Amino acid sequence: MKKTTEDLMHTTFMVAKSAQKNGNLPYGCILVDASGEVIMRGENTVVTEQDALGHAEINLIRKASKQYSADYLATCTIYTSDEPCPMCSSAIFWGGVGHLVYGLSKRRFYDEFGRGNPAHDFDIPSATVLDAGARKVTVSGPLLEEEALKLHR
Repeated sequence: MKKTTEDLMHTTFMVAKSAQKNGNLPYGCILVDASGEVIMRGENTVVTEQDALGHAEINLIRKASKQYSADYLATCTIYTSDEPCPMCSSAIFWGGVGHLVYGLSKRRFYDEFGRGNPAHDFDIPSATVLDAGARKVTVSGPLLEEEALKLHR
């Protein structure tokens, strides 16, 4: 039976919880093929690998681009627990993924939790970054924001 969008978002939440359990920030993502099967997972590793670029989406795109062709990735969807930052949105574009679905929006995150370190604020929505590219990447979200918020409480 094909998984629903909500089922797939719940999977990203489980990956985010795994990242947190492993000592990182609670961010996770999955790569889903055109038939709806999860083919790869990515979790945040910023803390444990002392890597400022160890965002879940970056980790996933690095693996996916080594394993799959750009033509294949264009048919895939990346589901993310939270709206990707501009760096990760760009990686989604350059990695060739065709679709993005995210849970918690950056705007809602900031409304709920504030801005911890203003030096790290880079407030550009994913859709804005991806719309600037020549290749079309569809963006859907926010989705299941209330559940996604629980990851950060």
